[in-house]
Amino acid sequence: MTANLVGDVTMRYTDLPSPAPTDSVPVLLLHGFGTDFDMNWRAAGWPRALEAAGRRVIGPDLRGHGASDKPTDSGLYLPEHFVADILAMLDDLGVNSVDVVGYSMGSRLAWELALTAPDRVRRLVLGGFGPANALAGLDTAEPGAGDSPFDHVYRTVAALPGNDAAALAACVRGQASRPFQEEPRPQGIPMLLVSGAKDTVAEGAAELAERCGASFVEIPGRDHANAVSSRVFKQAVAAFLEEGQER
Repeated sequence: MTANLVGDVTMRYTDLPSPAPTDSVPVLLLHGFGTDFDMNWRAAGWPRALEAAGRRVIGPDLRGHGASDKPTDSGLYLPEHFVADILAMLDDLGVNSVDVVGYSMGSRLAWELALTAPDRVRRLVLGGFGPANALAGLDTAEPGAGDSPFDHVYRTVAALPGNDAAALAACVRGQASRPFQEEPRPQGIPMLLVSGAKDTVAEGAAELAERCGASFVEIPGRDHANAVSSRVFKQAVAAFLEEGQER
């Protein structure tokens, strides 16, 4: 784990070099809310699968998560702050372009990264993500106190070892203040959306893919919690990222 500093918030990340010299661009993995690189990606076998394909893997613990700093000011969780962290990390590493794979909140931020710095994103994968408001019905003043779908998610992740409930609540408020907007869309970047057939969080993913001119893969029998570990997901991403290595 190494670190970079943006606006007094330290973000730690993992950089796993490819096992052999390759011309492939690195793969940037962006985790979901309440998890971190190890929980979301490493435990699900993603670094191993990508390294087997000769790919370098870069995986941050996003601010408020994992080993990174956990501020409790909601204004520090606006999407542009996450994007600034990611771009500073890529600059530190001397990486000009990446293939981005996001999951859930990580997909939301991957979309923002592609809008902000399209020259840094070669291909874009949005997993567990759709156009619906994942925070619908949530009282952001007291996340976890209600009975909305996201209240249940918040209570689960806030109780995980190492998580800071106050920081996660601030992250919720920051994200809620900038709800996802489908327009503008990333332009000129090939895009793949992947979601489990039972994933209600990613409702509308297929329709969003169609409107964006993107590819879509549905994972049979999987929901939001277990789609990320699916072999179907990994195989679809590997095939998509191998397409058009020269951009």
